[in-house]
Amino acid sequence: MASQTTPNLQEPTAISLNGESRAEELFLPSISTIEDVIHAIASFRQRGTEELGLKFHWKASKVEGLSEYLNAKLAELDQPKVRHFEYDYETEMVSLEIMSESVVHGEAKIELEQYLEKCLADAWSPTNEDKILRAIQSVIPQGTTDIKYEAKLWKQPDVSFGVVHTLPSLVCEVSWSETRQHAESKARDYIGLSDGKIQAVLIIDLEYPDLTKAWFSLLVSNGRPDHWVCNNILYHDDNLDQQPAGQVGLYLSDFVGFAGLPASYCRPSAAELDAGITRIPTVILTYDKLRSIFRWARYAHDPAKFTIEVGDEPQNPYLNARLDMAEKCSELEQRMEQQLIELRGRNDRELERWHIELRERNVRELKRIDSEIKRKERELEQLLAELEREQRRVKD
Repeated sequence: MASQTTPNLQEPTAISLNGESRAEELFLPSISTIEDVIHAIASFRQRGTEELGLKFHWKASKVEGLSEYLNAKLAELDQPKVRHFEYDYETEMVSLEIMSESVVHGEAKIELEQYLEKCLADAWSPTNEDKILRAIQSVIPQGTTDIKYEAKLWKQPDVSFGVVHTLPSLVCEVSWSETRQHAESKARDYIGLSDGKIQAVLIIDLEYPDLTKAWFSLLVSNGRPDHWVCNNILYHDDNLDQQPAGQVGLYLSDFVGFAGLPASYCRPSAAELDAGITRIPTVILTYDKLRSIFRWARYAHDPAKFTIEVGDEPQNPYLNARLDMAEKCSELEQRMEQQLIELRGRNDRELERWHIELRERNVRELKRIDSEIKRKERELEQLLAELEREQRRVKD
């Protein structure tokens, strides 16, 4: 499909929002059509801001399919897809993240997902119970998936785990460009608006923009409203001589729900905790590993500023391949851009040569036609002369 461009219209009216985003977030009060949304996305992308979110009102009765339609229209304009799409049914507000994902956010969520996946895989060996093995094997990482539940919840987490074809039971948010308060509000929505089908929400909060500190929080569904197992716990601080030590536990029920699991693999309910009942977690996340993920993410974000320690660099060959591929893609993009410039130059020269050749062909054709007309005129004159002679001969 031929490349198209958006109309050269005035930049949409926008109101800066404070409180939900550490980076720039804008509310667009005048949005009423798909064309308005497309124009706003294209206009604000020209700013080049690393992190930018847009919000606008959209009726709940018309929101179904909006994300797919927006991305299809953007593709027609050779524009990247929207990175993040969420909808608040209560306020009827669409939230879009329209810029490319930051390196620190992307690396943190990838490493967190792989760490959780490894921890869950390690939980296979301590048990010989077929039921538990099947439960563990049924869990898959669902990544940044659409979490849609009835007409109450529509969000996209950074990391999620659950059984296929169901709402994920464990959701993780990496908070960097958004405020901690906003991440905590989303965590409450995940559990409250899913009617408890989402069992646990883990928040990894990275200091914005300095990246010198990091915290984590864990909200769970256990029959007690707003039950934070831990909230805003510091696990890294560059200013400390000795980093905090500790761990956070997750249960198999956090990954698959309670149905069919023995009690020993389930997170204690609020009533059980009140009765003094505790259980050994299935998965243990250590502060040391969370720090390692944090150091690697910020190093990947700015290797000139940050350093890593032995063991921080991911040993996953797929990650190394991904980093190599990213570097090769960057080189390829540069070469393609240079080739595009050269191609445009050649096209301009070819177009000029074609115009010259066309003009020359037209001149030759006009001369040929003019010569042919003159020849026909001479033949006509000869015929007229012969006709006159024949008329005189008849008269004589």
